[in-house]
Parts: sequence; C-alpha cells; structure tokens
Amino acid sequence: MATLTRPDGAKIFYKLGGKDSGRPPLVMVHGWCSKHELWEQQVKHFGKRHRVLVLDRRGHGRSTTSGSGHDVSGHAADIAAVVKAAGLKGVVAIGHAGGAAGTLEFIRANPRLVRGGVIIDSFLYPRARANDPKSVFGTLVGQMIDALRGPGAKKAFRGWYTGYFDAKGDRAAIRRIVAEAAEVPDTVKIAELEGMLCDTAAIADGIRQPMLWLMAGAQDQAFIAKHFAKVGFAQVYGAAHFPQFEQPAQTNAMIEAYLARL
Repeated sequence: MATLTRPDGAKIFYKLGGKDSGRPPLVMVHGWCSKHELWEQQVKHFGKRHRVLVLDRRGHGRSTTSGSGHDVSGHAADIAAVVKAAGLKGVVAIGHAGGAAGTLEFIRANPRLVRGGVIIDSFLYPRARANDPKSVFGTLVGQMIDALRGPGAKKAFRGWYTGYFDAKGDRAAIRRIVAEAAEVPDTVKIAELEGMLCDTAAIADGIRQPMLWLMAGAQDQAFIAKHFAKVGFAQVYGAAHFPQFEQPAQTNAMIEAYLARL
C-alpha cells in the first residue's frame, strides 16, 4: 500500500497486489461515498492471476482532498497518476456507479495505457444540469444536492444508501457500509454529485477500447451501444446497486468472460 501526493496536495491512497502472470492488470475504481474495500471479493478472486490495483478516490477512505478535483478530469488524472506510479500498463479499468464517469474519462484519455474497461451499474447520459426538468438524471442529482444542504441531510443520505442494497442482503454488513459512507464529508458528497453532471455519452464516443457494461437492472442498451465502438452487456441477478459486493460470484464470472475475449 502507498500514498501518492497530487500537484494540488491531495493524497491518493492505493494498494497493489495479486500475481503477475502475463494477464492484463486490473484497476478497480469505487463509487460515490464508497472505498477500495468494497472490491475485496474481486481482489481475492482476480489476484490469483492478475495484478490488481485498488485506490480510494480523493476525499474517500484513506485519501484526502484539496477541495477540488472532484470532476471527471480530476478523477481521471488521479487514476492515471496512480497507475503510472504502480508501474502498470495495458490495464483493464473497472469502475462502479459514481466512479464510472472518471473511469470512462481515464479510459478515453489514456488509450496507450488502458486495454479495456468494465462499468458496473452506472448510467450513460448527455450533459445534465442540476434540477433540469428535461433531464431525469439532472433532476435526481439536483434533488440529492438540495437534500444534502438541508437540515435532514443525514437521514436522507442513510435512506438513499441503504436503498442501494438488496433487501435480502446481509443487513449487518449493509449497516456497516452505510455508516462508513455517511462519514464522507457533506462537502465531498456534494462535490462528487456536481462532478457527475457531465457528458458521459460524449466521453464514450471517444473510447475505442472494448468495454463491458455490467448492470444490476435493465438499461437502454441501444443508447449505450450507439456511443461505444465496441461494448458487450451483462446483468446480474439479486443485486441492487453493488453487484461486486452483493453478488460477487456472478460479477466475477462475467468479468472473467470479458477478459477471456480481450
């Protein structure tokens, strides 16, 4: 494990492990108010045959923030810097949910460094504005930001985050994850949401590497496919929003199938 200090002073925590057997190294990027430990089952599984790099995005887990850099370009630059510091190349980038936008930009901006990508339960969308009535995503993000600035922020956040997990899941583990997520400062929660208001569809237009879009629920596959040069789809059963945690065996098998086709 190590910490990389970025030009603005933010310190990005990362951990490199696994076995170098000639297969592509994997870089795993967590989502909104999450941290690298949520990839535990993937690190254990893929580490037997791949080098595996996990990190805490700025302002999350063991990483600090300067108060800026929470947009897609900032996160993409952080990921690229960590990958280079770890001495990796030809990586497959795996991004979850709120970490997907930065992961997509990392893939697009680094074609010589990134061999392919996997996006887990996120959305592809054109540029949105907070509370834009013409944008479902913009409306949702705007409502969340407004709630986080209000007196009921703590209750609202715990309600949302608890709802990200299947009702039949391990309740004790879910309570622990929600409690840890709630510890992320509200300023970071809001900055991250604001950073998601970008044009991920346009980013996808610039990605030439083969992609896997792994879902927990139905999505508009035709729209997604229109924006990638090459993309395949997979869907898990029995997960709400954290397939890698809720259904690790299914998730791992689908990523394995994708890797076998690279």
